[in-house]
Amino acid sequence: MFDFLNLRSLSIAKKLGLLTFSAIAGVVVLTALFLASERKLIMDERQSSVRQVVESAHGLLAHYHALSANGTLSEEQAKQQAMQAIRGLRYSGSEYFWINDMEPRMVMHPINPALDNKDLSGNKDATGKQLFVEFVNTVKASEAGFVSYLWAKPGSDKPVPKVSYVKGFKPWGWIIGSGVYVDTVHTTILNRLIGFSICALVLAALLLAIGWVISRGLLRQLGGEPAQTAGITQRIAQGDLTVPIELRKDDSASLLHSIKGMRDNLARVVGEVRAGTDTIATASGQIAAGNHDLSSRTEEQASSLEQTA
Repeated sequence: MFDFLNLRSLSIAKKLGLLTFSAIAGVVVLTALFLASERKLIMDERQSSVRQVVESAHGLLAHYHALSANGTLSEEQAKQQAMQAIRGLRYSGSEYFWINDMEPRMVMHPINPALDNKDLSGNKDATGKQLFVEFVNTVKASEAGFVSYLWAKPGSDKPVPKVSYVKGFKPWGWIIGSGVYVDTVHTTILNRLIGFSICALVLAALLLAIGWVISRGLLRQLGGEPAQTAGITQRIAQGDLTVPIELRKDDSASLLHSIKGMRDNLARVVGEVRAGTDTIATASGQIAAGNHDLSSRTEEQASSLEQTA
């Protein structure tokens, strides 16, 4: 009966190889799942970090607004000092904050000052998304949230994926935001993928080596493939004591070697039995002939006695 992948017809080495490759495939699948989960965790962590720093910067705006409300600073002075404070803020090395209003018009951009006071309603990324309009819509809908778009990194003109968190500041009609570049997450995942791939290759080599050692040890103990050994024992059980048994070089302790010894001993015993049977048959013939001769002579003597009488 045909079974899955016809496993019964495979040699020990192939079965162990299949087992090894199945284990390696399992490791690859688990690694892929882990990396996918890891990417989501890293992205969630980065977004959570961005949200926290934006809310902290939002608190700075609230602080200067409070100074304006209690008369310590005029509203214009409070706005200017707040912009200057936000302009100099950095986190995670070079990440920054910007401020735009609800029109949308850029209030302050620390990396690209040429955008300051410009109408951004027509500003689009490489995909055609009106990102600043999206910022305004997000704030209008839920006061704060994440927006995905393409934006060039500082010092580069090539736009890359970015996710920003924006939050509205109602008293001044401002929106403050900051973002995380997604390609940094991809780079992190790629580095981890390289590390996992190296570990997987080492594990694969180790599993293949172990499989080879086990296969070689089993074949040495058996003396051959199990199917070959089963076929030989079946023929011996059917009375074929002439079945050829080929042993590996220097094989003196395998199962097949023992079967060969058993076959040779059975053949010798059967030969001895046959020889004994022939001897018995010959002796029986001789005894029968002697009995016949004795009977003949007895009859002759009886006949002679009758004639004499």
